[in-house]
Amino acid sequence: MLKFGLKLISVAILVPGYSLSAMADYLFTAPPRETLERGIEIYKPIADFLSKETGERFTYQHPQSWAEYVQGMQNKEYDLVFDGPHFVSWRLQYIQHDVVAKLPQLHTWRVIARSDNSDIRTLDDLIGKKVCAPKSPNFGMLTMMSHYTNPEKEPVHIITKGWKDGFNGVVTGKCAATVLPITNHKKFDPKLQKTRAVHTHLPYPNQAFTAGTGITPNLKSKIVRSLLSEEGQVAMSNLRDRFSRGEELVGAENEEYEGISMVLKRADNFKSAAN
Repeated sequence: MLKFGLKLISVAILVPGYSLSAMADYLFTAPPRETLERGIEIYKPIADFLSKETGERFTYQHPQSWAEYVQGMQNKEYDLVFDGPHFVSWRLQYIQHDVVAKLPQLHTWRVIARSDNSDIRTLDDLIGKKVCAPKSPNFGMLTMMSHYTNPEKEPVHIITKGWKDGFNGVVTGKCAATVLPITNHKKFDPKLQKTRAVHTHLPYPNQAFTAGTGITPNLKSKIVRSLLSEEGQVAMSNLRDRFSRGEELVGAENEEYEGISMVLKRADNFKSAAN
């Protein structure tokens, strides 16, 4: 339908193959970590809830790939986004988003090695060794690799598909080490019988929602109140089950995320981000 003098709008979910032109009043997205069906299950209820609560139209867009997601972010195509701290920090710094709500837990990365591998004691011991980690722009991989400033003196990155895949790579000897959230390490090896910590990074604030400049300050305030309300926590129940073990999201300040985007200098898509 045409909204005279303005733009095309749609109440449908945007799916791969559709143009990213303005088909909705406000476009909500998240990284393509899930299938389209799972993405709809997690994020569409949030878009529907915000549409009902604010009186504005929010539509969930499921990116077809990481490349599409990053390009859309840099082109300022998204009005509301939920993703990791490094992306949150980048949007705050470069395209003037604001944080509206975050997961409550601190986000801590841990680099681990096999318990019987006495050669690996520090991050520097991993230079030239195989390290299992998801591909760029994964936050854990970028955080670990940011320790190394000389491309000729760093680990050999072996791409894995998930945290358990990386953990198994260490246990089986495929890799000398892997990086994963500390919560996953405790889950996979609670008694530290198979692995041990090589390095535990200082904690970061967790994943968050940010709202862009196309959303007015008044509407941002409505989004914050709506998401953090009892009804909003229900609308985010699938997201909370997926990322915070059911714990409720909380308010957040922009300052919490300052400087985290520096890890993205290791990601090719963000090398010219400031331009």
